Amino acid sequence: MHFPWVLSNVTRVTEDGDVSSEPLACGERYIIRTVQGYKVGFIGLAGTDWPSNCQDLPPLYIKDPAMVAQELAKYLRLNEGCDFVIAISHSRLAEDIRIANNAAHGIAKVDLILGGHDHEVLHRFHGDTEESSEIIQQGTRNEDIVSNGVVDQVAGDIRIVKSGTNWRGLSIVRLIARRLPDGRAAIETVKLKQYVDIAQSSECSSLSVCPRIRKMAAEIQQRVGSEVQKPLVHTMSPLDGRCSVIRSSETNLGNMLADAYRAYYGADIALVNSGSIRCDRSIEPLSSPLRVKDIIEICPFENPVVVKRVSGHALHEALENSVSDLHVDGRFMQCSGLHVVADWQQQEGHRILQLSLVQSSFAPPKQIIPSQIYTVVMSSFIAAGFDGYTCFQSLETLVDKETAVTDTGLLLQIFGYDKEGLNDGNTTGIDRARRAIVCGRHGLDSLPIVSPTVEARIRFVT
Repeated sequence: MHFPWVLSNVTRVTEDGDVSSEPLACGERYIIRTVQGYKVGFIGLAGTDWPSNCQDLPPLYIKDPAMVAQELAKYLRLNEGCDFVIAISHSRLAEDIRIANNAAHGIAKVDLILGGHDHEVLHRFHGDTEESSEIIQQGTRNEDIVSNGVVDQVAGDIRIVKSGTNWRGLSIVRLIARRLPDGRAAIETVKLKQYVDIAQSSECSSLSVCPRIRKMAAEIQQRVGSEVQKPLVHTMSPLDGRCSVIRSSETNLGNMLADAYRAYYGADIALVNSGSIRCDRSIEPLSSPLRVKDIIEICPFENPVVVKRVSGHALHEALENSVSDLHVDGRFMQCSGLHVVADWQQQEGHRILQLSLVQSSFAPPKQIIPSQIYTVVMSSFIAAGFDGYTCFQSLETLVDKETAVTDTGLLLQIFGYDKEGLNDGNTTGIDRARRAIVCGRHGLDSLPIVSPTVEARIRFVT
């Protein structure tokens, strides 16, 4: 196997409920490679938030990644003769920092963490404590170190490197090592070059295309291209789906999706967890229409969109979770039918200052009453209690995931994509959703036009 799975801290739980020593999914506990004469051990660390973020997980046990990192680093050096240990992680930055700090010295040291999960390009040096993944380098403004998509090169005791998402970010890491007189190996420094968007760099245009990859991509494109290239809709305004924005503030794309979901079911409120919106870019207005592939890029997961009866009290609890310290992991809510006023400076759990129901643009907002019941549209992922939304789990379900429309399917139907098996038969709901977000037809091709805006549905006072 050229690319084995490495999973060091997650093991199976047997049918009898016993914790197995066998890694989940037939993964390897560690991998050893010899590079330039140095023996390097690689370990794989999963974040402890997996159960709250992932649906349909098999029975498993997640060991503390910081503890496992130390145990394996020590084992690889003493028993396998490794010179260096590199961790490949899929955990939030705060957890990576804890791992780096706990395994910073001696025989149990992890020399470098190559991290995922967060969608930003960043690095952290030894001793850094900045947990915001939106900050590339602790103590430095991003705009001061990024030019044309390229981050200023750095060197030193770099402990954590994250490389972005969606093939835009890139990190080139060089470990400068030497062999000591006693035979031990040491890293003198780590040199790092990073790209937040490689397409913006002047170097991108000079890169040669690999003929083998080009041929492979062309074959795949030929197989799927005819369907996903069909034109669907024009946008007159940029649709903002950037993770750095949509996971902490209202965006027009979030508003459009929430409006469509609420109108489809005729519900009081719609909540859209920003983690379900995956395009991570601003989709710009073009002379040509958006295509099927663009819509799938926005909502690729076919999430069932369900309806629950939710009390005002539970709704308030849910919105507090939306603006909790973990909001950037995708739990921040875009909304329709609500007006939210919040304060980031308040203590977690007490940030929602005002919560109002907005029934139409002509009627004044009405304060959400804790004892009153509202019909609320949400993804089945959130309804099942993931991402911290346990307040929804036990509430009455009006439309369950077996009978629900999916987010991807609803958008495609709204914009007129007609494929056998896609139409759910609810033409009234589709018509309502279409009226909610389509503002006209294009003069040249008669395709629908959207032009959503930011309307201060979610307002932060500080």
